[in-house]
Amino acid sequence: MSCQKAVLELNIGSQLGPKSPERTEGVTAFEDYGTGLLENQLSVGDFVKIQKAFEVISSDTGSTVSFWMIDTGQKIKQFTGCHGNAEISTMALDANETRLLTGSTDGTVKIWDFNGYC
Repeated sequence: MSCQKAVLELNIGSQLGPKSPERTEGVTAFEDYGTGLLENQLSVGDFVKIQKAFEVISSDTGSTVSFWMIDTGQKIKQFTGCHGNAEISTMALDANETRLLTGSTDGTVKIWDFNGYC
């Protein structure tokens, strides 16, 4: 499998909001889009927005990946124990937004389809 640069929206931390323009070339911060629905539900971790599906993917310190609808704030899917006991430290989408890449504090990187298979 060849490596491709992903075009995604990413924000690390608990605040949802824009980052400075000089940091957004190729990587753009997730913004709440004024709904306020997800802001109080997402825990500290990484956020990735799927452009095509109007979804946000979040991770938490318990190695869980959750999929959320932006417009309703509804959790639509969740994968638990993605990296065992290691915390997920980063996430990205491939260029086609068909695979999720996760990296953890134990140094492993995994590539997932959206059915939870690595």
